[in-house]
Amino acid sequence: MRRKWKFVILVVLLLLCSFVFAREVKISGIVIDDKLNEPLPGANVFIKNTLVGTASDNNGRFFLRFETDRNFTLVVSFIGYVDYEMECTPDKDYRNLEIRLKEDVFRGKEVVVTGIASKRAKEVAEVAVSHVKADELTSLTNYQGFSQLVTGKVAGVKIETATGNVGGGFRFFVRSGGGLNGNEQPIIYVDGIRVTNVEYVGYGVGGQGFSTLADLNPEDIESIDFLKGPAAAAIYGTDASNGVVIITTKRGTIAPGAGKAVRVDYKYVTGWNEQSYKYTEDDFLTYKTINGIFRKGALRQHTLSINGGTGLMKYYVSVDDRDEEGILPNNWMKRQSIRGNLDVFPSEKMTVRLSSGFVLNKNRRPYNDNNIFGALGNTILTNIPWAFTDSAAVFALENLVRSNRYFGSVQMDYKPITNLEIFASIGIDNGNLREDNTFPYGYGYAFYPKGARYIEYYNYTNMTYTFNVQYNYKLGSNLSAYSRVGAQLFERKVRDFWIEKQDYLTALITNIGAGESFNFADETYSHLREAGIFTEHSINYRNTFLATFMLRRDYASVLGLKSPNIYYPGASFAVRLDQFGFVPESFDLLKFRVAYGESGQLPGLLDGIPLLWTAEPSGYGAGAVLSAIGNEEIKPERIKELETGIEVEYKDFASLELNYYTTKAENSIIDFRNAPSTGKTASAVPFNVGRADGKGIETVLGLRLWRTRNSQFDINMTYAYQENEVKDLGGAQPIYDGFDLNVIKVGLPKHAFYKEKVLGAKFDDKGRYIGPELTEDRVYLGCPIPKHTGSVSGNLRILRNLRLYVMADWAKDLKVFNNTKLFAIYLGSAWGIGSNVKEYNDLEDKLGIRDWDGDPTDTLAWGTPEYKEAAEKYAKMDYNYDANFVEDADYFKLRELGVSYDFKDILPRNMGIANLVVGFSARNILTVTKYSGADPEVNFDGSRSLSRGQDFLTLQNPRTYNFWIRIVF
Repeated sequence: MRRKWKFVILVVLLLLCSFVFAREVKISGIVIDDKLNEPLPGANVFIKNTLVGTASDNNGRFFLRFETDRNFTLVVSFIGYVDYEMECTPDKDYRNLEIRLKEDVFRGKEVVVTGIASKRAKEVAEVAVSHVKADELTSLTNYQGFSQLVTGKVAGVKIETATGNVGGGFRFFVRSGGGLNGNEQPIIYVDGIRVTNVEYVGYGVGGQGFSTLADLNPEDIESIDFLKGPAAAAIYGTDASNGVVIITTKRGTIAPGAGKAVRVDYKYVTGWNEQSYKYTEDDFLTYKTINGIFRKGALRQHTLSINGGTGLMKYYVSVDDRDEEGILPNNWMKRQSIRGNLDVFPSEKMTVRLSSGFVLNKNRRPYNDNNIFGALGNTILTNIPWAFTDSAAVFALENLVRSNRYFGSVQMDYKPITNLEIFASIGIDNGNLREDNTFPYGYGYAFYPKGARYIEYYNYTNMTYTFNVQYNYKLGSNLSAYSRVGAQLFERKVRDFWIEKQDYLTALITNIGAGESFNFADETYSHLREAGIFTEHSINYRNTFLATFMLRRDYASVLGLKSPNIYYPGASFAVRLDQFGFVPESFDLLKFRVAYGESGQLPGLLDGIPLLWTAEPSGYGAGAVLSAIGNEEIKPERIKELETGIEVEYKDFASLELNYYTTKAENSIIDFRNAPSTGKTASAVPFNVGRADGKGIETVLGLRLWRTRNSQFDINMTYAYQENEVKDLGGAQPIYDGFDLNVIKVGLPKHAFYKEKVLGAKFDDKGRYIGPELTEDRVYLGCPIPKHTGSVSGNLRILRNLRLYVMADWAKDLKVFNNTKLFAIYLGSAWGIGSNVKEYNDLEDKLGIRDWDGDPTDTLAWGTPEYKEAAEKYAKMDYNYDANFVEDADYFKLRELGVSYDFKDILPRNMGIANLVVGFSARNILTVTKYSGADPEVNFDGSRSLSRGQDFLTLQNPRTYNFWIRIVF
């Protein structure tokens, strides 16, 4: 009993001692810019590995009070500056500190995502990571969606828009495009959730779809990290062959100023979209009618965000409402979104992050492209406007897609003991789309004279699970390392149902059940599961020599029965040469790196099933028939990438990044048809026999020309070169798109234009034109994917708070097929009314083929130089040969412009307003191109088909003007 009391007394004495020896520590001071001697409001000031922290106020001042009996580390951090750390003891006075932060001009010390739950400073990353500060860009200009936000910002990543429709589809083309399989798209993660990146097409409206990434609100995005190939993204496993895009949304911060817990930010945008290309008589005879269908589409947006926090919790909440009209009357998008992000710190060892977003999006698509109901087709194809469908009927058509979508994730970081870190995450991306397509009664549409209704329900659910354990350790006084093991699971379910009925009795009843004639109905369901286990080991010698090695083993439900899993290795190495004495001190960074990695593309959903049977009715009753023939040995396509790079930072003046990469795709999946005698002809059979190679370079140059208290000028330039070549198809025939223009063929780049070419005009013995002279076979005509791309941006600050931002981008060695012009010549000529292209009609007049102007005197004599010249031009406009309309489409675009002024320095302090910014921005201001069409950045068949770079009555991208105001309380 006495021993028990002695133990209790000992515990009490120890607790009393801890209270007695714990001291109250007071820290105060000011945070200032080291060069400009100006205060930095909003700097984070905290005690390392504790929950104690605050933020500097509008004058840069801060104050901390806490109790401790141990030494501690004071940390001061600010976005765009190098962190400051100071070792402290509780018995010293730390009042009235002056903490000077050095600007991290080129963001070398900024943390970037380099893998699953892996982050490190860019200056010690062993792979190429492109980091886009989205929050800075949205403070300079305004963006409709994700595609606009990243266009021209990342070397080696081209954003290919398919249409000028608001909310329209787009595709990424990363480096040299990976292998031969898949859709060449990277994996997209938002706050740890693998999200759906598809183009919903549904009824089609001629070819264009609705991008599911249009649901992302740019105002909610803080940063975007691009891992551009297997060398960097191997740890993500299968489907990462075209890289990984990691989107991080905004999170809560401690509001500046003692006692202030909340920061309120409101932004209002108003403006319009307008026609960027005006048609003239040189384009089409009906140019006045064409220009008349366009409108100024109004747009407005309200964004309200609230963020703040304490040492125990941080939060970010936003509400956004964007209403935008396109440049055609039947195109608009209404997007409403709400986001709530919460960071909770239950203890010094645990952090829990909750991310949640909900979006309601309505998108009305116009009919255009490959159909007879579009405004462009009815005003361009013939010199008689509205020959196919009356204008009132065209604009009465309604195609409306309603989408509601939820993103949510929970992430936990836990450090149970020193050096051990546990990470777990679960996320969901759930979307529901309903499409309503209506041909109203009373307009006499072709095929639907009494009207028609189409309804489709499309539901998808993505679940992402991630778990890993990391242990940090020392291998000596200067050598640190970590080892990580983990697992990742991805599950995707998709349900689709659609129905169409037609022939209604009146315009007053539009319920789909009232349709007299049933056209079709069907449904589909798919369920895909992928899983991977991985291990990663990294060593770091004094931040000078860095190396990482990893291995991932993947499983997937679509793999063949005899190929249930696959391995992907990766390794990277970097050396900081600036840490050596032989490098001048003026180099803040001089790093060489090399990385190797492998990834792949999964087979199709049914490729691994040897024989898939389905039930089918017949006159003799229901029976089983073969639906698909697969290959139980099918494996994913494998892409190997080797990447080398150099990164340089010279003083605070210049930064340079140079990358060179090579890729090799193996085991590409190519389909072969069985011989009819086998009886197994339901589908082609997939085999791993294809190969393709690619290579390229990427450069990024940043310049800080000057920086003073009242002015600053930064320039950023990117350049990328890529090439790829199909090496082997296993003996299979070339693979063409549905319109026989783009090809996958051995010896050519992917998606090349490959057709017979017109060499010139042929003449008979009398010098009379008798037709075009052709190549004997198909020839390579160029590629719809440019070899050279680049951009240049400038950011100028003058008069202290006046900002000017401009960005231009360009592409070279680009070809586009102008099918719009081909059909504008063909249809009128075939109908005997003359084409809608003046130049073509004039040539027929000169050659005496047809007299369109009623003046026979302008016919040229056979054999004369003038006649031969006209014949050569006419042969090159012959609509029977597609090659005549594959055009050079190199372009230079003045893409973005933003001007803004911050009134914060002249606002009365008692107003309670921290910032008041007024701005103007514009997009697609100027286009210089060789292409004769309206826009070289379109594709009539959407953003996921095999058809690439084909312009067929496709809506041009609009010019956009915005006026905006931002108020921060």
